[in-house]
Amino acid sequence: MDILRLNIEKTEPDALSESEIRFQVALLAALASVSVSLILRFALDAPLVPELLAQYIFAVVPIWFVELAVGLLGPFAKHLAFLACVVLYLIALSSAALALFRYFARKEGAITRSPIIAIFSFAIWTVTMSILIPLLGGGLFGRYLPQGALYSTASILLAHVIYGLGLALIPRWYQQRPDLERASNTWLNRRRVVRAIGFAVLAVGVYDIANSLLGSWLLKGTGRVKGGSGVFPDIDGLALEVTPVPDFYEVSKNPFDPQVDTARWRLEITGMVERPLSLSYDDIKNLPSIEQYATLACIDNPVGGDLIGNALWRGVRMKDLLEHAGLKAGVVDIKMRASDDYTDSIPLDRAMAEGTMLVYEMNGQPLTRSHGFPLRLIVPGIYGMKNVKWITQIEAVNHDFRGYWQARGWDDRAEYKTMSRIDTPDDDISGATTIAGIAFAGDRGISKVEVSTDGGRSWEEAEIKPALSPFSWALWQKRWTPSRAGKHTLLVRATDGRGITQTAEYAPAAPSGTSGYDRAIVESE
Repeated sequence: MDILRLNIEKTEPDALSESEIRFQVALLAALASVSVSLILRFALDAPLVPELLAQYIFAVVPIWFVELAVGLLGPFAKHLAFLACVVLYLIALSSAALALFRYFARKEGAITRSPIIAIFSFAIWTVTMSILIPLLGGGLFGRYLPQGALYSTASILLAHVIYGLGLALIPRWYQQRPDLERASNTWLNRRRVVRAIGFAVLAVGVYDIANSLLGSWLLKGTGRVKGGSGVFPDIDGLALEVTPVPDFYEVSKNPFDPQVDTARWRLEITGMVERPLSLSYDDIKNLPSIEQYATLACIDNPVGGDLIGNALWRGVRMKDLLEHAGLKAGVVDIKMRASDDYTDSIPLDRAMAEGTMLVYEMNGQPLTRSHGFPLRLIVPGIYGMKNVKWITQIEAVNHDFRGYWQARGWDDRAEYKTMSRIDTPDDDISGATTIAGIAFAGDRGISKVEVSTDGGRSWEEAEIKPALSPFSWALWQKRWTPSRAGKHTLLVRATDGRGITQTAEYAPAAPSGTSGYDRAIVESE
């Protein structure tokens, strides 16, 4: 059997056609290459072309489409996009090999051409590194990827070596296994490939749904009081004043978050500074540190939602690092870049505020990977999307830099809107009960919380527990005895430390965060 022409003598009436064998060889070689790429990505944090493609798609599609997809599908949206990109990459590699086979099949007298296959796989690698990767934002030969040009080049080259070996060796395996050439024994054909893709999509969907449902069932009331005494704030269903790390919300633009090796990681402070700095993880931890409670909320948090948490953070003041670097005159923004190539900025006055921190611990433990290990930004007063995770670079710039989400239409100031939430009761009640929840207004604090039990016709002030810090949420409660049986509409509103009461007008998340009153409908006996 000729490796390129794949001319198989058909000694059986039900033998596979030459095109079927070509298809199988091309697909198996592509599968081998992609499998090695996946292993390198998740075992050694090598760059993965389908992942870069998925990130690029999420970056260029309209923001309303991303919001719609994530709103409808949740985490499945990102995983489905990643899976689709894996399939597209498989199709591209398979199609390239089929084109090669067809070209040489038209040439009479072709001989076994392992050198040609080597040249071909090397050419595909060259196109990937010099055209595809730059188009996806990774730079020529991956120079802009977090892994660097050398590691990116070598790891993707290895995957293409496997691709070439597959194209060279799989036909010989077919030649040694004539039983595989019989149509009755076809184990890999186009119909089965399509079916396998369908099963893969279904499996990812079932996993995401099961993970969500099982997590909700096993951890019902996540981040909430369970079996409380009933004495405020130990009330069943009320948010814990400090959110446990496993219960703290997680939001990311990535299908899979980066794995950062602290041995290679550095924090670079550059731009308009007198003394550029390059600090290791140990350097950061050896600097004078502070601890501070601060609440973090996602700009995409719906009214009454759970994309909010409060934690004790430890780290260094950004102000101290910038003063050590020596800011030059004319600095407007402090720009951040992260290991996943995410970018954002904060105004200079925010960066120099006492509460703005670069943190490496959360609730007394090192940051987890999903929360930004080894270093993330905490900026009281602005939504989580600007509290950059996995920071690798801080740059002082003389212009208003618009980051990843701002370039897609989200608010650049992103200041927290005053919000309040009803945590309990969330079910039917009998007799006297306690209405309780949280209120938050960023760095403005909470001065008053009011509760309505009649759908907003009248309001009564609730008791507020003093916040753990000027940057933390406040817990509140209101004892209530229904005056009648039946359904009741409960509402809550908060007033910030400047005396401004949250608006009742509903606003969607995009572009500057939700607004409106949270409500709960309960029935009393």
